[in-house]
Amino acid sequence: MQNGVGQLLARVGVLVRPLAKHDPQQIGPFRIIGLLGGGGMGRVYLGRAADGRPVAVKTARSELADDRGFRARFAREVSAAQQVGGPFVAPVVDAAPHDDVPWMATEYVPGVSLTDAVHDCGPLPERAVRLLTAGLLHALTAVHAHGLVHRDLKPSNILLTAEGPRVIDFGIAHSAADTALTTTGTALGTPGFMAPEQLVMTGPKVTGAADVFALGGVIVYAATGGGPYGNADPQVLMYRTVHEEPRLDELPDGLRELAAACLAKEPERRPALPALMERVGAPGPYGDWLPEPVAVALRRLSAQLSDPRSPDMFALRSPAEGPAGVPYDQLPTSTAADGAPAPPSYDVPPPPAGTPAPPQTATTPSPDGYGPALATPPQERHSPAPPLGPYAVPPNRPPHSPEQPASPEQLAPPGRPMSPGPSRRRLLAALSVVGVGVGGGALAWALQPDGGDGGGTSAGGKPGGGKPSGGSEPGGNPSAIRSPSGRLPKEMRDKGIVTIGSDIAYPPMEFVRDGRPAGLDVDLAHALGRELGLRVTFVNAAFDALLTGLHVNRFDLVMSALADTKERQEGRTDGTKTGSGVDLVDYFEAGLVLVVRKGNPEGVKAPEDLSGRSVAVQRGTLARDYLDEVNRQVTKKVRIREFDSPAEVYDDVAKGRSTACLDDFPVAAHTAATRAGGTALELSGKQLEPIPYGVAVAKTNTALRDAVREALDRLIRNGEYAKILKKWRVEECAVKRAVVNGGS
Repeated sequence: MQNGVGQLLARVGVLVRPLAKHDPQQIGPFRIIGLLGGGGMGRVYLGRAADGRPVAVKTARSELADDRGFRARFAREVSAAQQVGGPFVAPVVDAAPHDDVPWMATEYVPGVSLTDAVHDCGPLPERAVRLLTAGLLHALTAVHAHGLVHRDLKPSNILLTAEGPRVIDFGIAHSAADTALTTTGTALGTPGFMAPEQLVMTGPKVTGAADVFALGGVIVYAATGGGPYGNADPQVLMYRTVHEEPRLDELPDGLRELAAACLAKEPERRPALPALMERVGAPGPYGDWLPEPVAVALRRLSAQLSDPRSPDMFALRSPAEGPAGVPYDQLPTSTAADGAPAPPSYDVPPPPAGTPAPPQTATTPSPDGYGPALATPPQERHSPAPPLGPYAVPPNRPPHSPEQPASPEQLAPPGRPMSPGPSRRRLLAALSVVGVGVGGGALAWALQPDGGDGGGTSAGGKPGGGKPSGGSEPGGNPSAIRSPSGRLPKEMRDKGIVTIGSDIAYPPMEFVRDGRPAGLDVDLAHALGRELGLRVTFVNAAFDALLTGLHVNRFDLVMSALADTKERQEGRTDGTKTGSGVDLVDYFEAGLVLVVRKGNPEGVKAPEDLSGRSVAVQRGTLARDYLDEVNRQVTKKVRIREFDSPAEVYDDVAKGRSTACLDDFPVAAHTAATRAGGTALELSGKQLEPIPYGVAVAKTNTALRDAVREALDRLIRNGEYAKILKKWRVEECAVKRAVVNGGS
């Protein structure tokens, strides 16, 4: 054991390494002072914020930085992860997915990985394992409640700190892994801790229950020093996970029952997080929770980082001393009222004026007890509408485009019916999670009233330049800004800003171009802002979290190709009340459409023309389900060719391998016009069962709803609305007037 203590101390002693010549001295707002190591995403640096806080800054490898698919996934995941808070996760404090070298910064606390602690000092005592488990349960609850599933919970992703465990790398590392694994179908995770459903491609969807399975493995490892399926080659561990029972004989009785419940093969048999919390008990106090060898190592690491103003990060104090030479036995041990560790004592600078407050998300039960799962089919922008004809349009469609390939989660085959509400699954019960960051951090953009719409060009061709237009062109100049409308709520008039939540990943509606938001929604939001006399701020967030953000006042409006449905209006998801509901000001109508080669050589104009022909479609989308409905109507079956990305779908049509493909009208129009300069593809036939999109306003904010409706009507009457739709080649989607809650 003494030798193990020495190994752990030696490991801690070299944890922070000096920078090499090629390492950066500054990343974003953070001064870089040491190298922590590397990982699947790239190099990890120790940085200091302006207020002295230590942060871990992860930078992307060059091959990832050059991959647009990675950037799109990374931006979405950062946006979701920035909302996750609590004392047992290492939260994302800032990120820049669209920098030349994408990076993200998480809070850094002195910690030793569970892997290192057990490897060097032996298994943890039962009390420490229970306190570890209690903290991990709260961490997973926070992660699941914001639309994430960790999917790779393992000992090396768990830090042991003086204030309890910390979970790291929730969701974010998967952007890098997905980039490498998408084309191979390889499962994401670590053998020995992955759930069976992660290993069997035909098994149930991966949900938060997979993290519960991994938690069972972590319990076994922490208490015994080995995994639940022993030590073997990855292929052997994967086989054992699917076909054999876990090895739990060395566990104490109480921990054995707990681990066995978590390690159930079937997801539905694993206990939900609230039930596990009740069984394990409250987290903390953590004043003396770790064995002395690990505590000594933590004191040494804390001493290494003790003075944020010192340029010498590598001069170690005596392990008997704390920061500034104070003996550790004289340092206060602070805990919250519920026994959880108190938050770090450093002060976080207040966000800039006008920045929306972080959400405090009240959660509600999910049918299976787990939070929304990233690996389930994503909550798409459209929602169920009653069929209006023999070819009923599928109710949900995923956000994707050839320019920004969908993530593997978006490509997952359909399972249970998709929820039309604001999240993939209803949020977990009995927890309020306070988000971190400053309402979007690096992913918030202000649309200035000087013409920069994030995607337009000036007369001279420079991006974002704009030109004086008197309000008649998208992205007008300051002269077009009115004083705030008297119809607006007073607090909004005083603030002079309207904050709009959007998942900026759906060309041509809203996406990032040249580092700024662009698209129809962005242009229209800018025009509405001018009509209302307000400056517009776009905050990027995961699509599933948008309506929740609206309910907790993170956004004033949500504008993200959001289908207007009765369930959304009434705040229901799968028949269960999930909120007070929203009013939707309808501004657009869209359905599916056929895309064919230029000139339509095979004369396909309607679904019945697809009989006996090959049609390309993206795997796991509702357009794919639509083709199943077509096959029930035609005499000769459609030959369906499925692909993992939209780019492959359109390429298959352009090369003549398939007669046509089927996609959302806005995406199809954008792709037909931009692919090969508009010479390869064209739309054919009418839209199939279009449904309205709406600007979402909180049900209680009738003054803002009416002001937005009137502003949109003015834009329709003066012709600016038509110009915006023409710019994005979707004139066919125009509405004649603004209607509130016109969906069904």
